[in-house]
Amino acid sequence: MILTLSHQKGGVGKSTIAWNLAANLSADLPVRIVDLDTQRSLTVTNAIRRDQGMEPFEMLHFQNAVELAAHIEEDSDRKLTIIDSGGFDSAFNRLAIVASDLLITPVSDKPFDLMGLQKYEEILKTLSEIQEETITTNVVFNNLNPALRRFGEIVDFVCLSEHFELMTSVLRQRVDVANSVGVGKSIREYRRFSRADREFEALCDEVRQKIGIV
Repeated sequence: MILTLSHQKGGVGKSTIAWNLAANLSADLPVRIVDLDTQRSLTVTNAIRRDQGMEPFEMLHFQNAVELAAHIEEDSDRKLTIIDSGGFDSAFNRLAIVASDLLITPVSDKPFDLMGLQKYEEILKTLSEIQEETITTNVVFNNLNPALRRFGEIVDFVCLSEHFELMTSVLRQRVDVANSVGVGKSIREYRRFSRADREFEALCDEVRQKIGIV
């Protein structure tokens, strides 16, 4: 089973969400992480985790799209592969999009994120034409101001596109998020029952329903 955090725009929170999904969903299925991000943020965080005496995640890297395709061919419902794709358009990232059982795309309410989402929709349209099926991604609001309650134009854009489905979970700006990653932990491991933990668990529950592991 393959779950990919995907967006051609960087800095939207793909790595942080992938990390916390891996930690929480590992209670349900064996999880491995594919780090396609050129910054290798999750690889570094995993090394910190190991240095802190915690059990590291299985971390995979591939030199090219052919190697990734070979891994995808061995995909099984008995394991969950979480792919952290880079913030750019590439053969690597397009392959991950097409191969995934579930796509998640984080966005904020900022104007530049709406522009980025419009560009990403063009990529999904192109891949849909090639695959001869409609490829959809699940859009999750991430890193929002805790006081914000209305999301503006981006909701209208998401709801009108056949390539986007808006998730009900919302992730807000929380100090615990940055602090937990800095010590190689998930939010749950860092501060259980915090607001950030409750938000991520709601997201995980939504993911469980979508991929059928409830």
